[in-house]
Amino acid sequence: MAMPTGLTRAEEAGVVASVVFPAKGVKKGSQPVENADYTAIVTPSGPDMNALTLNLLGDLEVIREGQVLALPPSRKTRALLAYLARHSRPLSREHLCDLLWELPDDPRGSLRWSLSKLRRLVDTPGRPRLRADRLGVSLDTTDIDIDVAGLHAARLATDDIEALEHAACRYRGPFLEGLELDRFPDFHGWCLAEREAAIRAQTALLTALVERLSNNPERALPHAHAWVRLAPFSEAARAQLVRLLLALHRPREAEQQLQLGVRLIREAGLPLNGQLLRAWREPRLAPGPLAANAGTAIPPHPPAVDSPSALTSDALKSDALEGDTLEVMRWAALLAPDPDPATLGQVSGLDTNRIGMALEVAERHQWLSISAEGLRFTQGELATELYHAITPARRQAMHRRIAEWLAERPLSDMPQATSLAHHAHASGDLELAARAMVEAGRFCLRIFANQEAQRFAQQGLALTEDMTGTRRICLALELHDILYSAAPLADWEAGAGDVVALAEQALEHGALAHARLGYQLASHIRWAHGQWSDAHEQALQAERATRCAGGREQIIAMAETARCLAMLERDLHQAAELLAEARELAIQQRIGHPAIPLAQGLLSLHEDRFDRAESHFKEARTLCKAMGDKLGEFQALETLLLMDFERDDYAQARERCAQLRELGKRLRDGSEAPYAAAAEALCHYALEDDPDPFGVALVTLRHADARHRLSVLLLQAARLDLARTRAECARQRASEALEHARVLERRSEQLLAHALLAECGRRLADETGWRHHAQAAEALAQEPVAGWARRRWQALLAQPEAEDEA
Repeated sequence: MAMPTGLTRAEEAGVVASVVFPAKGVKKGSQPVENADYTAIVTPSGPDMNALTLNLLGDLEVIREGQVLALPPSRKTRALLAYLARHSRPLSREHLCDLLWELPDDPRGSLRWSLSKLRRLVDTPGRPRLRADRLGVSLDTTDIDIDVAGLHAARLATDDIEALEHAACRYRGPFLEGLELDRFPDFHGWCLAEREAAIRAQTALLTALVERLSNNPERALPHAHAWVRLAPFSEAARAQLVRLLLALHRPREAEQQLQLGVRLIREAGLPLNGQLLRAWREPRLAPGPLAANAGTAIPPHPPAVDSPSALTSDALKSDALEGDTLEVMRWAALLAPDPDPATLGQVSGLDTNRIGMALEVAERHQWLSISAEGLRFTQGELATELYHAITPARRQAMHRRIAEWLAERPLSDMPQATSLAHHAHASGDLELAARAMVEAGRFCLRIFANQEAQRFAQQGLALTEDMTGTRRICLALELHDILYSAAPLADWEAGAGDVVALAEQALEHGALAHARLGYQLASHIRWAHGQWSDAHEQALQAERATRCAGGREQIIAMAETARCLAMLERDLHQAAELLAEARELAIQQRIGHPAIPLAQGLLSLHEDRFDRAESHFKEARTLCKAMGDKLGEFQALETLLLMDFERDDYAQARERCAQLRELGKRLRDGSEAPYAAAAEALCHYALEDDPDPFGVALVTLRHADARHRLSVLLLQAARLDLARTRAECARQRASEALEHARVLERRSEQLLAHALLAECGRRLADETGWRHHAQAAEALAQEPVAGWARRRWQALLAQPEAEDEA
């Protein structure tokens, strides 16, 4: 079962969207009503004095004199209004055209049309607000009431409570909900940044309201509920909610919120710092200032049932709670809520008989109960008291013992991985904790729990910031490897730079295996984003880094470098030499690694030896599957699919696509799933002569920024178009493929694209185009290109002659 993670960008938006805050409040002085809507409880500051109101939080709204105006149907026009409203300075027409329109759309004409629509919304007789001249456009917002501007302008410490409540109640959802326009990256990035800033501002506002209204729990309660909905994994938010519910004599609801909060935070693998438990034990009216949500130790588990403190105090004072019984109960408290006798025996050092007698005493006094579900504390408060009664130094040592015992066993499920991370973190040993995050992250990748793997990697990287020396560098590189495998990097250039810097440090410290890992990871990142020259250099550097190494690391480095060079179609002679040496050493030392058959397959494919290449890729897929290398498995299948396409075996290709689609759905959110969907749509085109699904699938693949995969499928589709006498469509696809191949410096794809375009020119009676592309293909054919691409070019070259003879 996939555990929830901390608030990612998408989750923040989802949480906010689930909380509906209508824009209008009620009359001043209204009192809270059970289960009433948030904005029906807070006190607004009175009617707006401005004639024009612009609401950007939630769905875009323009209100004039109390009437909601109809908006233009164009999403770009509405987005333009929001963008102008959030920028006080004039913006150039060129900038706005680049922001929201593409060249084929006549950007300047589209901008003029949108501005004409916006004038009807914002301009009033005698008060023009939209100002545009030949160079720039601006919106005068001096008398426009903008909800998000009011949110950011709120002075949390000095403004009246009524004014803060009015600002809070205007939060109706994420900034520009539904207007992200993800096809336009500059606008999309700006919108997401504004959205995150609004979420942070609303969270700070609700926090201030709860704090300042701490002496009036009835009035503070709806703000606390809204805060928890906005930040469900914040221990500080839920602790304040628990305090307010207890102050209002609603202990059952307080306990429900306590248990829900602890469960969510624990399942997310986030640290608990004791705020919730302190709030439960200290039900007083004025909770005081909020504590920082930080701390290195992970505190104990919450009460599972309503347990009077007197009972737990009596248990701790009991003469029976001593010796072995006390020791076993302490270990059980650390392992709560699911201690089991076998684990107690392994970590406590006590033998089976002594543990059995201790458990008998605990059960007789109703401290523990044993049922089909396992061992449980009858009073959750007792586990908490026992935990806190252990001295901090002993507690850390006990957590370390549990973490070390868990680390000795192969991880088999998510609770075990989470428990390992939990106890290692609570041990206070940074290296042990970071290593646990590595192991938990790798396990998550094996079971396709990519979000959890990303979370563990991020937590581990945060731990390494306080470490020094070689271990910090090595662990950071391993965590970066997990992070890249779990999800595409938001800033891949910075990510590649960080990894190269760590690889250089590893080289200086003599950690050759980790230096190789860093350079190869940087090579893969740059290869995936089309920086093939840099990828080539870093692949070679990975091999250089391990020349002085021996054994397994040297073999892997040479094989991985050969694989990278073959993927890049660079220095193939050197790739073959490295691969031959790696194979010989691997045979001598009986070492197997998927990089060897992957490199063999790529080199065989380049030589147009399909049968041999197929055998190597099938072997590579098996090894990748056994080692948990899901990306490697996908790449092996992907190349087998290309061979199916080149053999025109679309029935086999469709079966292969089903495997790719299933694997792609469970991998990180990169280009793998869109590629599998587009490839399957291409098979449908080949078998059913229906090109429409392929055209739709290409849109998603283009957004995934996967030029190589896109060019491969476009070239295969162009071949199909020619076979079905759709020469103009083939020309469009081949032209786009050629553009991508040039950026990537891929000679094989360039050769095939020029050959297809030459044939399109011939069929369309475009002699100039035919001659240009035929000459370009002829020139490329003289350079090192893949044998299969050369064979395809020769077949297209011979096609006119065959038609003439017929």
